[in-house]
Amino acid sequence: MRLHERWLGFDQSLFDVARTLMLESARGYPDGALFWNAIANDFIAGLITRHSSEPDSQVRGRLGRAVLKRIRNYILDHIDEHIDVIALADIAGRSPFHFSRVFARSVGVTPHRYVVHIRLQRAVELVREGRCGLAEIAACSGFADQSHLSRWVRRVHGVSLTQLAA
Repeated sequence: MRLHERWLGFDQSLFDVARTLMLESARGYPDGALFWNAIANDFIAGLITRHSSEPDSQVRGRLGRAVLKRIRNYILDHIDEHIDVIALADIAGRSPFHFSRVFARSVGVTPHRYVVHIRLQRAVELVREGRCGLAEIAACSGFADQSHLSRWVRRVHGVSLTQLAA
């Protein structure tokens, strides 16, 4: 088995479990060894499920890798267009409500945040290529305008787009 980075580069739920383990250890295991073992098992299960290269066994309540790949490909093919949850849910064969829940459980973020992340990746690639201005980059990566793109870059990365691309 080989570990790999997630599409988003940061797994908040895994981070939260790791923080709980660390705090429990630092405090001398106030909730007992069984609690610590249960949390450690959750951490390992999350690491293996979401960060390993082993083939998926279909887990109830989660989307399989093939479906996630089709969704990612759809987003990349339509990155400069409006992408709604209904279209993504159709790809997964689920209702929009159920899809949103299962997607968030599978990936760790909502479908909207995932689309924004893919768009931000594309925008950074375009900035690094240096062939067009920020307004054009915003349009090519699916943001309403340069200001919208800039706000998302600052919100997610804490720096300007040009600083991030440097």
